[in-house]
Amino acid sequence: MKLSEMRPLFVYGTLLFPEILRLLLGRLPGSSEAVLHGYHRFSIHDGADIRPYPAVFPRAASEVRGLLLYGLSPKEHTVLDAYEGEDYVKTAVSVLQDDQRVEASVYIWRADKRGQLRGVWDPEQFMRQHLGAYLKHMK
Repeated sequence: MKLSEMRPLFVYGTLLFPEILRLLLGRLPGSSEAVLHGYHRFSIHDGADIRPYPAVFPRAASEVRGLLLYGLSPKEHTVLDAYEGEDYVKTAVSVLQDDQRVEASVYIWRADKRGQLRGVWDPEQFMRQHLGAYLKHMK
């Protein structure tokens, strides 16, 4: 088992939604709330189009609230790696969970695509505007 598969996975975007995790993994892994400091959750822009999912990228004095997923199998890591795709790099980070530092993995947007990141991605807005269609597309 790779080191990145032994650490919990910090998720901050579409993987926050149990419906999406259940479709991808066939189950809901254990989870707990956590905060990633020194990063910002951006919207992704392709010209005039905005993708419905986010990316995190380093930014001083920012933080991202999300979930730590525990107990993922190597196969589940492979599924999530494929879901996130080539625009993200799985990276080791330190997150804060209940005032404790925890080493985790997170999918960070590739630095060479930094120019596509703007503004803020809002999970509540995604849920209201995109979740239903996103789930239909995944099935």
